[in-house]
Amino acid sequence: MTDSPTNLPIRRDLIDDTQALVKELNMSWSRLISLALSEFLRRYRERKELLEQVNVAYSDGLDEEETQLLQAMRSTHRRVIEGEW
Repeated sequence: MTDSPTNLPIRRDLIDDTQALVKELNMSWSRLISLALSEFLRRYRERKELLEQVNVAYSDGLDEEETQLLQAMRSTHRRVIEGEW
């Protein structure tokens, strides 16, 4: 690792790739890093929110219809794989 223009320890290959992209996009190092961090944080928050929504949706357990469906799927699965193991 080496010091980057922001004095953060960043691997040399990442610095080199970032500097090449900065030139290609004709923007400053700080602007590119800010955009990258903003995008990372946005995606992280979206994924965290989605996980929380999924957990809430499944927190109440299965209702009777879902339980019956699950039992039917298990029965069908047993018949399909019977004799394969």
